[in-house]
Amino acid sequence: MEEENGKQDPAELLAGKFKSVDALVRAYGELEAEFTRRSQRLKTLEESTGKGEADAHPVMDGDALYRAVSENEDVKARVLGDYLGSLRGVPLLNGRGAGVTAPVPSPTTIREAGALALSFLRNQHQ
Repeated sequence: MEEENGKQDPAELLAGKFKSVDALVRAYGELEAEFTRRSQRLKTLEESTGKGEADAHPVMDGDALYRAVSENEDVKARVLGDYLGSLRGVPLLNGRGAGVTAPVPSPTTIREAGALALSFLRNQHQ
């Protein structure tokens, strides 16, 4: 039934699905509890698989990942650059295939020259 100002009675709006305001409140509480349970279950499943919403990329096996990287020159260069950048203290090749060596120490006095020659001769006979 309509009231005098043209609006429907709130009781009529609830009558189709809920018998009273208390039934509506109870149904809302049950709906909210079910939503909370499902949200917690989803969070548990995401944590157990190690995937969150940010992980939208499919998991690839090693061969598929290798093929994908090999076909993309930009990714290949980036991976190689990151790898070479992580090698600290490892001598790299100098372009001709020979290892990079430290400069040979030069003796500055006769005494240093004699000691260097003596150690060289001793190492030759061993």
